[in-house]
Amino acid sequence: MTSRELLQRELEKRGMHQNAFAELLGISAPYLNGILKGKRSANDRLFEFAEKLGVDLFEKVSLQRRPIPVISWVHAGAFAEPTDSWPPGVSGIEEPVFTSVKTGPNAFGLRVEGDNMTPTLIPGDVAIVDPAIRCDNGIICVVWVNGEVSIKRLYDDEKEIRLVPDNPKEKLTVIPKDRPIDFRVIGKVVASERRH
Repeated sequence: MTSRELLQRELEKRGMHQNAFAELLGISAPYLNGILKGKRSANDRLFEFAEKLGVDLFEKVSLQRRPIPVISWVHAGAFAEPTDSWPPGVSGIEEPVFTSVKTGPNAFGLRVEGDNMTPTLIPGDVAIVDPAIRCDNGIICVVWVNGEVSIKRLYDDEKEIRLVPDNPKEKLTVIPKDRPIDFRVIGKVVASERRH
């Protein structure tokens, strides 16, 4: 939990005005506003704020874990042909993975093959992919290029798309935007589970 998350939750829960809440914390209202808007970091003060608010940061939190179907595999390296898309609730090719990470109903798991994303993802890991979440620069995504699928870090700028492996021994893929290429992001990797 970050200071911002704590303060947002407690401010909403208490229904206080920001000025009164800032006074309770012993900080200025503009400083509090900056934290709440994400413009200032105050994570070094998390425990101080929790103490002033009487919040136990170590209380047991019940996280509901839900099953995510493992529907196929994805190659972390060379591009490979994709499998069909699967609807929510389909059991998949093996036992589901369980996660407490917030995902949409169409999230799915893919078994990682290849070592292009080592050490982040190693062969045998299950990458949990959510097609509903935007994949920003530098994030690991499952991508489709000319009918083949792979898993890489995505960097998208005005002139090109770069698909970058985490393994320094592997080569990146550069896709110029001025050429006709069938490219799409299938989904963001929101979590992974090591199964060995």
